[in-house]
Amino acid sequence: MRAFRDQKVNELKKRAREFRPASAAAEGASYPRIFFCTIYYTPRESGFTAERGFDATPTTAPGLHGRNYPHDFLLAVKKEGFGRINEPVDGRNYIRWMGGNRYAFAEVPIGRRGEVLMPRRSCAISSRNRFLRQHLRLKIKSQTVNEETGSDEWFVCDTGAGVHPLQIDLYWGEDEPHGAIGRQRARPRGTWMEYAFDVEVTAQR
Repeated sequence: MRAFRDQKVNELKKRAREFRPASAAAEGASYPRIFFCTIYYTPRESGFTAERGFDATPTTAPGLHGRNYPHDFLLAVKKEGFGRINEPVDGRNYIRWMGGNRYAFAEVPIGRRGEVLMPRRSCAISSRNRFLRQHLRLKIKSQTVNEETGSDEWFVCDTGAGVHPLQIDLYWGEDEPHGAIGRQRARPRGTWMEYAFDVEVTAQR
């Protein structure tokens, strides 16, 4: 899968180098087949059980005030940014990754500038994306994306250090992980989508 992804991304990079929009991120600007889409989500603690094959060893970390959570759940929160906990702490139902091996309790999952992440609506891009920017509304035409998420309208309100410059990372919402093996850990249970390369994007203000 990695080799296939790399091949596809190289094809997109070639198209992106040759693509010349009328004006970058202009209203109604169309970007045919130069982006690819992926999924990110808010993992639920309830899905990280030993019965499902996860390392559920009770683990704490700075910022959690001595409270313990399944080891693999904390790793998932580190990757995805936020996680839904089984029992609220001071009215907060989530924990978030703060960097530097530190976590914090949170009221809701939020994006780069504090916007609440909306399932099947919010998306993240790289800060190195030279075509799109924060707070654009995107119309994404893709059979894979449209069938798997049920949505073709997205709002850019998040970013991620690991997001590729040609990647649009779509927020799925809360879910348990597909499984405990390999890439299944980073995939929500409600979809099998991992990549979509058949993507046409129209950017609107």
